[in-house]
Amino acid sequence: GSETAELVLVQVRKDDCSLRHVRELIFEYTQFLLDQKCDVGSFQDLEVELKELPGRYDPEHGGCMLVVYRSDSHYALGAQSVHRESVTCKDGTFKDADAIACVAMKALTTEEGVCEMKRLYVREPYRKLGLGGMLARAAVQQAKKMNKYTSLKLDTLERLPYAAQMYAKMGFRACAPYVPNPLGDAVYLELALPVRAPSGAPEIEEMARSLIKGRMVPNSEPPTPLSVSSLTQAYQLHSAISRAGEIVHGWKVGATNDAAVKRLGLSGPFRAPLFSPNVRRGPCPIAFEEIGLKLSALECEFAFRMAKALPPRQGRACVPSTAYTEDDVWECVECMMPAIEIAASRCPSKFPPSPETTPTLVADFGINGVLVLGQPIDKSLIDRTSLADATATISREGGGKGVSAEGKGSNVMGSPLTSLVWLVNSLSSDGITLEEGSVVSTGAAALLPPDHCPWGEKCTVKGVLGGLPAAAGEASISIELSEAP
Repeated sequence: GSETAELVLVQVRKDDCSLRHVRELIFEYTQFLLDQKCDVGSFQDLEVELKELPGRYDPEHGGCMLVVYRSDSHYALGAQSVHRESVTCKDGTFKDADAIACVAMKALTTEEGVCEMKRLYVREPYRKLGLGGMLARAAVQQAKKMNKYTSLKLDTLERLPYAAQMYAKMGFRACAPYVPNPLGDAVYLELALPVRAPSGAPEIEEMARSLIKGRMVPNSEPPTPLSVSSLTQAYQLHSAISRAGEIVHGWKVGATNDAAVKRLGLSGPFRAPLFSPNVRRGPCPIAFEEIGLKLSALECEFAFRMAKALPPRQGRACVPSTAYTEDDVWECVECMMPAIEIAASRCPSKFPPSPETTPTLVADFGINGVLVLGQPIDKSLIDRTSLADATATISREGGGKGVSAEGKGSNVMGSPLTSLVWLVNSLSSDGITLEEGSVVSTGAAALLPPDHCPWGEKCTVKGVLGGLPAAAGEASISIELSEAP
């Protein structure tokens, strides 16, 4: 049988109890290199590195070291978590796991504004689950958040072709040797990093810190009242939240039908980043305390995961010659997933949504409480031309009665794929890359309003996508909503 395991990436710091695990992982890493006939002792300075950990990987020195644990491991409790991700594996795969994998990043002393990825290692029982890509993406995100590096470099070996393929998918390109390496098949790679200018508005940075704090403390509003006047300012706030250290797991699209656009006083859809703690793999329990203070809706959605990055194109995305087409975007899709979004806010005073309150609600993570994803359906099993006719059902059972709502893919800008293309071009026009591995939630195909889900009442919520090819299987997802213990 199979199970879903939630993993957490922890930032290692001085005098941290996880340093012992880091040393064990790096020692195993060197043994792995020796098995690959690498003479590591002559050029890796491993003895000094192990003695001085975290040393050059300390955030104070412009670096980071991340270790992967199960989310329920006591080693993860109280630690600084930078990312959570769920993986599907055989039953019991992570039953006795302590430290599972690691990756590190440090500043290159020989090149200004350049950092280097090091020590990416996954223990053997946990390989072939996508953890290497997860670690590499997390290291890239940490380098971006420091906002002082223009490129990230690494070296790997031709004898490890799967590593080179993974880095190529992430956008790494060959570069000149930057450190001595006695191995004849060494490969040097580089990834360009954007350096974002600060918003220049101290109130934006303050509201970002306030929003993050409000999300971390159950049942609390942001300590600083939000007052956002435009979508442009809301998007600046999203960038400030990312700069403050939150990992972007993907994006959501909202207001994807004419009624929602009119009610919110917009001219079209809006976008918002999905930050890592708000994205889960189902089936799973969710506590009301986790999602905010005001429930907006329960939604069944079509979600996509990207196999390739889509970087900004030159020129304005609204110009046909530079805009991404549906063919361009579909080529970069890895899979589709059923999803349930619990739309909720930390700003109850801004309800009900109106043209005056919309910018603030978009700034508040796009009214995203939690997004729960079902099992992926490979792109090869999907007929993209029929997504408009695919059905969506959202149902709730609890309190002695059940309610449900139905819809179609056509409720989402005519087709969920149209919503995805809109997002790609919206990001492109603002100079933002839709990263490889990103999850995109395309908008409500079926929706239950808040009066059908009383706050605090235990219930089971299920989302089902229908009208898909039989080979895709049942595309469904369920969650248990309950009060926090």
